[in-house]
Amino acid sequence: MIDGHLLLEGPRLRGSMPRMTKSEYPGTADDAARALREIAHSWADGHRYDPRLLIRAAVEAVVAGVDAPSLPLLAGLFRGEEAQASELFGRVADELGFGFHPPEDFWDGRLALARWWAGEIADGWLDPVEGACLIVEQVAEQFGETAELAPMVAQVVALQDPLAPHAEITAAIVRAAHELLLRIPAPPGRR
Repeated sequence: MIDGHLLLEGPRLRGSMPRMTKSEYPGTADDAARALREIAHSWADGHRYDPRLLIRAAVEAVVAGVDAPSLPLLAGLFRGEEAQASELFGRVADELGFGFHPPEDFWDGRLALARWWAGEIADGWLDPVEGACLIVEQVAEQFGETAELAPMVAQVVALQDPLAPHAEITAAIVRAAHELLLRIPAPPGRR
């Protein structure tokens, strides 16, 4: 161990991985998969993470028992291989069933992204308030006023009222997510 890193000897390279304390290990495979999915929520819109975060999340997922063919490959990347983390994370997301591949057209891609986030809200994978804000900030603000996004925009506006009951707005956001799924057609080959 050097400077808090466990040194890993391998046939190819010598690299290091930050040491995890027992309290940092994920609780269950579901917890670790959810953590990967949370990274994917921002990843879907092009926000890229430090490769070391992706690798660490993969290590935690492997330790927790998440099963995906590319996960050990991502978890085992050395410092000199960090450039491969993005591609491997995309493969892991696909293998775990939450990869997102937008249509080529920018505007169709934005609507597909809003639909994907709405599906994540509706299925309970994405916090409703966080998801609604992503949809409004990353899609609705670029599109302007549209019938497809209007119910979600209305709920984000309702969030601004400090007297509004949070639980009621959260439930309304989930309903708006289901409505958005009906209003925006799925890209070909998607749900």
